[in-house]
Amino acid sequence: MSWQSPQTWKTATLADICYRIVDGSHNPPTGQPSGKPMLSAKNIQNGKIHFDGLRLLSTDDFELENNRTNISAGDVLLTIVGAIGRTAVVPATAPEFTLQRSVAVLKSNLMNPNYLRY
Repeated sequence: MSWQSPQTWKTATLADICYRIVDGSHNPPTGQPSGKPMLSAKNIQNGKIHFDGLRLLSTDDFELENNRTNISAGDVLLTIVGAIGRTAVVPATAPEFTLQRSVAVLKSNLMNPNYLRY
């Protein structure tokens, strides 16, 4: 006998509850000695975003890459290459950053981002 969800539960796909799902850059620019951060899957650990070991981008490169992901507080990050399935919610205190292709951003205004993260 298989498990059945309660009749009061509703099922939905990520496409049903997210207005945007996009991964990071597939051709990231060369890192610089200083600039704005570009995160990869290694920066998502234990439900948190770690801002160490980052690739830094020039302002121009960052703006170009940020057009793709446009990360904001409450977005859910999901690792999709390498260590697949790690998640974190972007806190309001996070600095501006963009993503490499190993991380996707899930944008939803239909549910609590911490619930979506799980």
